[in-house]
Amino acid sequence: MLTLRNVYKKFGDNVVLNNVSLDVNKGDVVAILGPSGSGKTTLLRCAGYLTKADSGKLTLAGKEYDMKKISGKELREYRKRVGFVFQNFNLYGNKTALGNVTLGLRVSQKMPKAEAEEIGKKLLERVGLGDRMDYYPSKLSGGQQQRVAIARALATNPDVVFFDEPTSALDPELTGEVLMVIKQLADEGRTMIVVTHEMEFARKVATRVVFMENGDIVEENNAKDFFESPQKERTKEFIYKSSTWSDKTSGDEAAASSR
Repeated sequence: MLTLRNVYKKFGDNVVLNNVSLDVNKGDVVAILGPSGSGKTTLLRCAGYLTKADSGKLTLAGKEYDMKKISGKELREYRKRVGFVFQNFNLYGNKTALGNVTLGLRVSQKMPKAEAEEIGKKLLERVGLGDRMDYYPSKLSGGQQQRVAIARALATNPDVVFFDEPTSALDPELTGEVLMVIKQLADEGRTMIVVTHEMEFARKVATRVVFMENGDIVEENNAKDFFESPQKERTKEFIYKSSTWSDKTSGDEAAASSR
């Protein structure tokens, strides 16, 4: 479905991606983990052509693209085949939930309004917002806004959807509702790449897990073996520390709620 080959990117003298390669099969849910500054978000942004790589090749469904240079026609073609969900929703405040979902269909694809709205309504119902179609972002919770963003990303029926830490701006209660929607998409066989700090989500939903540090892929495996039988010492350390922090945070939240 999607391959990245030798993706290289640096900012100034700082090498952020050091010839990273990745294969994503149809139906895969690939969770990319790693400490801050590991390059995981930059890899996703380069794959979405939101950040220009210094070199590398990308192939989507048999069509190869140069990651450093791409024509306007190729970029338009590529962006119709991928969806992107950002950390901070990136919704238009002057448009309703339905307006945000249908905007790309109407502007980029020149789809008639009635047809675009039919698609948009179905998608908003699918993410549990059938009763919020006419609400503006300011009247929606963070979790609801992110679900609108997911519906928008699905509007063009993309081959693959990129998620850049989709719950990082949400509190724990709202995080759950967004992760549930992503799990439903995974159950439907949607191909997704998810940069996340949510270890339990990666463990339970991802088909494959990639661990990055210092611009390199340290280890990748199916989710079960990644968490139960990590091969690299750095991976073991990361999983242990992340699990310890998660357990502590859950205990603190439980104690606070009982007061």
